Parts: sequence; structure tokens; C-alpha cells
Amino acid sequence: MKKRMISLVCSLTLAFSLAVPAFAKEVKQTEVPVTLTVINAAQKLSVTVPAALPVSVVEGTVVTATNAAITNNAETGAIRVAEVEVRPGALEIGNFADFGDRSNTIALSLNDCLTAQAGELPINQEAFPDIEAGNSLPIRYTAKVSAGNAANAVTAATVVFTIAAVG
Repeated sequence: MKKRMISLVCSLTLAFSLAVPAFAKEVKQTEVPVTLTVINAAQKLSVTVPAALPVSVVEGTVVTATNAAITNNAETGAIRVAEVEVRPGALEIGNFADFGDRSNTIALSLNDCLTAQAGELPINQEAFPDIEAGNSLPIRYTAKVSAGNAANAVTAATVVFTIAAVG
């Protein structure tokens, strides 16, 4: 009887282990499109600025170029001169409105905006208006110079124009 009972338990265990139902999970596949949108908010700048702003002193008279200009070469979009910085070179930067007798000094007027010292030149929209595509802004400049005879063919100062897209 004991053998029969063990046999019966083993048989039932085997029968139930084979009868386990297999449930398959439902699988669903979905395709999701990826839409790429590129927005070029930054305007590409194509600008020509003067390679130099030459200043000569001829028998005590200061002579400057008359053809200096900033040109917007782009096909569309306006640009503006965002900042003008004047840095000293072989000469110190002086006050154009009150030049005085300082030696080894240069003072500049760029589109009627005057240097007071080295650094950022105070500019305004009237002197440096927006430059539309294909147009140029003339750079009218003059200088006051007090330099010894040794100041010949030197970089007296450096002017840095910062150009930005309008808008």
C-alpha cells in the first residue's frame, strides 16, 4: 500500500507538471517616425572691414584715407557695428576733444565718435547705422597725433570692430 501511495503521488506530480499551460504575452510593435526640423536662427555674416586705417603726418598735417568702409557682403539680412574698441599700439590713446600736448599719443574720431582714452569707443546708431545686405557704411575718420620723429611706419593703435546681425 505504501508503494501504491508513493506511486500515485509521483504519477499525479508528473501529470500536473506536464499540464502547466503556457501563456504567451501579447507583443505589439509600433513604428514612430522621427521628424527632424533644423532652424538656423543665426544669420551667417559675410563682412568686409578695412584692413587698415592709415594715418600720415605730412609737414604737420594729418592725412587719412577716404575710402574706408564696412561692407555687408551677405545676400540677405542687415548687420550692425555692435562695438568699436581702440587699443594702444606704439602710441597711447588720447582724448580727441581735449588733446593737449601729450607726446607719443594719438586720438581718433571715427564717424564723429571720439576717443577719450583706450578702450571701448562710445558709438551711436546715427554714426553707425544698420548696414543692409549688399551695402556699405563709410568710415570717416581723422586723427590727432603727437609723436616724435622715431614714430615712423609703426602701428600707432588698433581699432577692433565687433559686427553683429540685426535682430
